[in-house]
Amino acid sequence: MVETTTDPVGKHLSPAAPLLPLAGARRRAAPAPGARAAVALASAAAIALGGVTARAQQPARDPVAAEALFKAARALVDKGDFAAGCPKFEASLALNPSASTMINIARCHEHEGKLATAWHDYHRALVLNRETAGEQRRRGLEELATKGLAALEPRVPKLRVVVEGAPPGVEVQRDGTPLPAAALGEALPIDPGEHEIRASAPGHQPETRSVTLKEGETATVELTLRPAPAAPPASAPAAAKEAPSGGVPAWAWISGAAGLALVGASVGFLLDDLSAIDALRGNCREAPGGTYCNPGYDYAADNARKNRDLALFVGLGGAGLVALGVATFGIVRAGGEDQAAPARAAVVTPWIGPSGAGAGISGSF
Repeated sequence: MVETTTDPVGKHLSPAAPLLPLAGARRRAAPAPGARAAVALASAAAIALGGVTARAQQPARDPVAAEALFKAARALVDKGDFAAGCPKFEASLALNPSASTMINIARCHEHEGKLATAWHDYHRALVLNRETAGEQRRRGLEELATKGLAALEPRVPKLRVVVEGAPPGVEVQRDGTPLPAAALGEALPIDPGEHEIRASAPGHQPETRSVTLKEGETATVELTLRPAPAAPPASAPAAAKEAPSGGVPAWAWISGAAGLALVGASVGFLLDDLSAIDALRGNCREAPGGTYCNPGYDYAADNARKNRDLALFVGLGGAGLVALGVATFGIVRAGGEDQAAPARAAVVTPWIGPSGAGAGISGSF
C-alpha cells in the first residue's frame, strides 16, 4: 500500500490489491473445449457473485475524500477547534480506516476527557497500523500510539461491579449497556464522570446505583438483589355504592338522567315536526278535487318527516316520562328505607320503530 502523510500524524491511502503470481503454477492437461467453456463460465459467475457479496458486506471506501477530510480536520484542530475538527476525523475514518486517523481520534477523545474511549482508540490504532505501508512510517505510528497509551494508562479510571449472591438470570447494565456476566468483578476502564449501574433478575427487586469516578480512580460498586415481595392476594371488588348521596340508589339517578335525555330528544322531534307542517302549509293548499303543491316542491319528504317526527315525539316522550317516574319512585322510597336494606334495581330500555317508539322497564322493587 502507498501512504501519503501529513505531520504530525499523516493519512495513508490503500491502492488496489496486487495480483497473485502465477509463474510457479503446475501445468495440467488441457481440458476439452467444452469443458474449458464451462469452467470459464463458472469462474466468471463466481467472480461476479463474489464481487457483489464483497461490496454488500464492506462499507464503501473513498480514500480521496478521506484524505481531504483528514487535512481539513488537522487544520481545525491545529487552530484549537476540536468541536469542528474531531467529527471530520470520524468521517475520514469511516471512508478509509487508518492508524493515523485513529490516533487523532484518540487525541480528540482524550481532549474531551473520555479517557477510556481514547485508551481503546490507541489500541485500535495499533491494530490498524499493521496495514500501514512503509516500515519507517509503521514504526513511527506505532511509537506514537504506544506513547499515547503509556501516558494515558495511569489516568484511566476503572470500575468493578459486584453482585453479591447473584441469582440465576441476573442482568447488569452499565450506563444502559449490558455488561457480560464474565465481566462482573473485573476492574474495567471507564470514562471519568457519573455512571449508572443497574442489576435485575427474575423474581427479585432491581437495584440501581450511581457512581462518579475521577481520573486514575478505581471504584467498586456492590449490588444485592433482594427477592421481590409476594403479591397480596386479590381482594374481592368493593361493593358498588348503591346510595352515593342521601341513601338514594344509583339506578334512580341513572333512570332520572335517561328520562331527561329522552324528554329532551322528544322535544327536538316535536320542533322538527312543526317545521315540516309549516313547510307543507306554505307550499300546498286545498282545492276542489284534491291538494295542490307548488311546482318543484317535494311534499312527500316533508310529509314523511312530519309523520316520523310525531311518532318519535310520542314514543320518546312517553319513555322519558316513564323513566322519570321510576327515578321519582326510587328517590321517594329511599327516604323511608334503611341503608342496609337489599338494593333494588330497575332498567329502562327505550325502543324506536318505523312507526312509533316506547320504553320497557324491568327489575325488582
